[in-house]
Amino acid sequence: MGLAEHLVEKYKNKASPSLLRSSKFWNTVIKIANNPINKPSSEADHVSANFMLNMTRDAFLRRKPVVWANLLFPSELLHGLDTIGFFPEFAAAVAAMTGLSERFLQTADAAGFSQDLCSFHRVIIGAALESFLPEPDYIVCSSTPCDSAPLSFMFLADHYNVPNFCIDIPSRIDSNEDLEPVSQQLEEFTLAVSGAAGAGKQEAVKKIGEAVTLSNEARGYALQMESLIENHPPLINGWDAIGNLSVLIATPGTQSSVEYFRNMVDDLKNGRFEPGGNTKDPNRYKLLWMHLRPYFRNGIDEFLKDNQAAVVCEEYSRWYGPEMDPGDPFLSLAEKMAAHPLAGSSRRRMEVIKELARNHEVDGAVHFNHRGCRQSCGCAQQVKDELASIGIKTLILDGECIDESEHREGQLMTRLEAFFETLE
Repeated sequence: MGLAEHLVEKYKNKASPSLLRSSKFWNTVIKIANNPINKPSSEADHVSANFMLNMTRDAFLRRKPVVWANLLFPSELLHGLDTIGFFPEFAAAVAAMTGLSERFLQTADAAGFSQDLCSFHRVIIGAALESFLPEPDYIVCSSTPCDSAPLSFMFLADHYNVPNFCIDIPSRIDSNEDLEPVSQQLEEFTLAVSGAAGAGKQEAVKKIGEAVTLSNEARGYALQMESLIENHPPLINGWDAIGNLSVLIATPGTQSSVEYFRNMVDDLKNGRFEPGGNTKDPNRYKLLWMHLRPYFRNGIDEFLKDNQAAVVCEEYSRWYGPEMDPGDPFLSLAEKMAAHPLAGSSRRRMEVIKELARNHEVDGAVHFNHRGCRQSCGCAQQVKDELASIGIKTLILDGECIDESEHREGQLMTRLEAFFETLE
């Protein structure tokens, strides 16, 4: 039994807001996580699991000011400000993994939130209304990748009666001059948070610069990792790699980020991963997976393996930001936010996807259309057309990441099986 299953088995029926705010509970969880039986075989996974558990524990126990942030907000800023970054969208995924998402979705529905909205954010709202999330001192988000975070975070800032910041990333960026307003907004957020903590601007900028330096070091290892993964046969299962998104979002700016990516490079160089594909097998389909995947228990991964199909790459778990200048952290972090392919024109995302398909020599691609996610689903046909232009067939697979009641596994398997036939 893995760590997640062990914790679900032990605590699912006891889950309550008071339990999550108990030091005894977190001491037990961390003890279970570090038990040799549950410890991941990969040292990198051990580093990331410890980081996430400690971060979540500290947020619930309020050991430092807690800042809620969305996926593209730079964690370097949060670590440099000596705050605890909490990413509610990850909490929604954990709720799905532990079987709690249905409860929170029902709470959001009862409060009047439409079922057409993104289920990630409906779960966040439901969990917040039931006091299952750590109370924030500040809420901040970027205007990309989607509209759900700015709108739901605005509601939640009112619910908790805390300051709310939204960093607006321009839809068109031609030069660093276009990023000056983003840089200024990041600086204004820094002044507000550091001022409330009694710290001066100069000290805050220095610590953020130190976090940027650590981020640059981690980036170097991350790029080495990506270069090693672009191997034929591939060295890692891309389906599992989708889970690395939390590491890319939450850890940059910390020593844990450096250790994670350094260990990944070491593991890849020394053959500690089971290969994610086998190009010597002519019946093996190498797939590019786009957007996310279901986070509740499902049989898609096993179905892919049974049909000799391997996800050899996916679009999100990659380090897209450039090397940054610790002496000019706000502009550097603005550049990092704008560098992500989900920011700006969809053309940028198309070029990244085509480059991935070429570099990994994929046989086909799957675009997972999470219900309620306008940001990604709205580009699905464009993605299909762009990949077709370079000879790659794409399956647009409608599904659900969080709401298990909307999961139609049989239909998904039938469509995947039919798609594989077209690749023969």
